[in-house]
Amino acid sequence: MLPYVLLLLFTALVNAYSDPGACSGSCWAHDPNVIRRKTDGKFFRFSTGLGILISSASAITGPWTDLGYVLPNGSSVTVGNASNLWAPDVHYDSGTYYLYYASSTLGSQSSTIGVATSTTLEAGSWTDHGTIGLTSSSANTYNAIDANWISIGGTGYLQWGSYWHGLYQAPMTSSLQISSSTPTNLAYNASGNHAIEASYLFEYGGYYYLTFSSGQAQGYTSGLPAQGLEYRVVVCRSKTGTGNFVDKNGVACTNSGGTTVLASHDYVYGPGGQGIVNTTNHGIVLYYHYANPNIGLDTSQYQFGWNTLTWVDGWPTVA
Repeated sequence: MLPYVLLLLFTALVNAYSDPGACSGSCWAHDPNVIRRKTDGKFFRFSTGLGILISSASAITGPWTDLGYVLPNGSSVTVGNASNLWAPDVHYDSGTYYLYYASSTLGSQSSTIGVATSTTLEAGSWTDHGTIGLTSSSANTYNAIDANWISIGGTGYLQWGSYWHGLYQAPMTSSLQISSSTPTNLAYNASGNHAIEASYLFEYGGYYYLTFSSGQAQGYTSGLPAQGLEYRVVVCRSKTGTGNFVDKNGVACTNSGGTTVLASHDYVYGPGGQGIVNTTNHGIVLYYHYANPNIGLDTSQYQFGWNTLTWVDGWPTVA
């Protein structure tokens, strides 16, 4: 039973957005990343949870089955907590799947991004390659977590960042190594504690859309942030994908810009950690984790959510 103050809060958020699509089987998720296997179209979901948990399903709706962990014995990286890896991001290139992960501790800027590879996505098939050459400390303006890869003009680019000075991007020399180029700042929230993270960049209809999560991600069991300061999904866009991102009102993403795509509503609280996947039956889908107050607000109780996206005047909208 929800406390009365929480009941009033969630009642006020009813019907602002469509409810998540159906989910069956193992529907727990935290910072999910979803990819479809090239050989058979099967969905694989990777989540942050005492390491990188692998789940699979025949459809985005499930039933989802937990398979095990990407690196059950941890990583070879020497920065952060190599036995408790975070924030997976998977892409396919020339017969191999590359999974980026973060090694850090909560609230720390001592972080690194590593990579593991597989040809099948299955548990037990992953090989660790350690760091991609991206590490942060208090001397940096960024935090080296929440990696996301995209190919632009035949070149791989990595997006990353959390809090501090926001989100950054740099080209890759290969899927195993980041270049030594000076990183480009893609987005920055000048207010408060600069709470943006979890970038996910995708191309659609001649634009590159930079989605990211804004607000407080967790800690809800200790006390809720002021309404609107919890996690939500926002977006900016760019013609090049390598800078000059603006929101729907033309505000630069580097100047606190960002148009909300999905926020708390009904039984969905603090949606974020998002990504995009193209499905056969439901079109282009925005997926994410969220807290359901009827289940619990702890990260161990977060749920996997998804909604079909439509475009209105060139901007993604939750259908």
